[in-house]
Amino acid sequence: MTEPHKLQSAYLLVRRPHVYLRGNALFWVASEKPQRQLSEPEARFWNLMQRPVSVNEARMACGGAVDAIICEFLRSQYCEMLEPDFPSSRRRVLVIEPHADDAVLSCGGTLWLRRRECAFTIATMASRSNHTRYQELGCDYFDINEITQIRRRESELFAAMIGGDSVSVGMTDAALRYRDANWTADFFLRHRMSIRSRTARIAEARERERWASAVRQLLLEHPSAEVWFPLGGPHGDHMLTADACFAVFASAPSLVAGRVLRIYPEAPYAARNRQHMRDALKALSSSGAVLEEELIRIDAASDQKRRLASVYDSQNIEEMRADTEAGELMSGRAGRFELLWTLKALPGRADPSGIVSSAFAGRQQEQEVAQWLAKNKEAKHVRVLLSMPTGQWASDLEALCVAFPHATFELYVAPAAEAEVGDVPSDRVELLRVASGALAWFVLSLRFLLAMESLPTLFYAGDRRLSEARLLSKLWPRSDTLVVASMDPLVHVLRARR
Repeated sequence: MTEPHKLQSAYLLVRRPHVYLRGNALFWVASEKPQRQLSEPEARFWNLMQRPVSVNEARMACGGAVDAIICEFLRSQYCEMLEPDFPSSRRRVLVIEPHADDAVLSCGGTLWLRRRECAFTIATMASRSNHTRYQELGCDYFDINEITQIRRRESELFAAMIGGDSVSVGMTDAALRYRDANWTADFFLRHRMSIRSRTARIAEARERERWASAVRQLLLEHPSAEVWFPLGGPHGDHMLTADACFAVFASAPSLVAGRVLRIYPEAPYAARNRQHMRDALKALSSSGAVLEEELIRIDAASDQKRRLASVYDSQNIEEMRADTEAGELMSGRAGRFELLWTLKALPGRADPSGIVSSAFAGRQQEQEVAQWLAKNKEAKHVRVLLSMPTGQWASDLEALCVAFPHATFELYVAPAAEAEVGDVPSDRVELLRVASGALAWFVLSLRFLLAMESLPTLFYAGDRRLSEARLLSKLWPRSDTLVVASMDPLVHVLRARR
């Protein structure tokens, strides 16, 4: 943003999408508390910005005093000021991001620095969403169409600020795929943990096919000199996006012939989940991909990057700021950097489940899962312990029923998993509730110890409670117990068998 004392006549003034006028007061969406009471000149200027208006037009319509209003509105982040024109010779770059805000958080400094030489098209894959930071504040704000529209307008403004354009691809994000309907505040509170678990799950085959088809269409409709896409952070949609890109590159290499392909590590995951990023790179290398690293110093653009990211006010941008900035300092050199890898050679071997996704579908535990399934496939009764929700219990139960065609299931669930499991009734399942807290699970373990019956047992504990679950499982040694951090290893093995 140009400094307020350097207002330039031709620059365009544009409203931010999350602010609206009611009466003479400005409100943030999802809030009933006015942010600012506008004076008559301020209201006149606000109404003038129903369309992008130049600084000069504002001065002509509202008088010279409007300069102070413009500066105040820019400071308060009610509007933005955009450069009016860019060189016509810029090379076209298609930037594919999983969600609205991923590109700016991951490589926003580079986008800003190269805006005069590159005409960026920011393509958001999961542009259909109901996710906002207002949910965590307790607001009953879940209208899919309204939220999708706000997030689309945020993306359009960001793209305009770097002289580019925005494309909403229209895929549904992982959280909304948990239950594709307008939620209520009560539903969100009861299913919050399940929704969170869903975002970490590996997508099913049909979803991967839809996303790959969308990427193929993007490449057809947007010819470009370069394509930038994510490495695939530890989120279902991020892995989906990366895998969809690689699947299309492999199946239709003519679509990327002559284009430079670049990969960016996503913020905040690059700093928050470093091992995941290393594993993703290892999976690409093992598949035959050859990457060339490029570090872009962004010190001169770091303030502007923060401003660009703040456009996505519907999201918890400030909450991610520390990890985003930590990622910029990871190079070990003095200064702030963003990282791109140029893909010098495409993967020669692609797992049908996706190169990145398959690396995190429990490959380290795959043999153990396969052996446990084979050993117990004829079991008549199976015990399943859910210390947290799986995020897609309906398909997980279906997988268990396939794995154990003759079995009924004793299903022990923690309170956080009750809502999700309760929505999937089955005559093959006996639902047994476990109180919250480690003591309740310890007492349950003692019951298993004292019981005479030994049952094959699946203990789903999540990453944080994995060690604790393994210790508890030692209290019932007669039962053949498999402890997993995710249901994905089991599902992955069953898919491979099919």
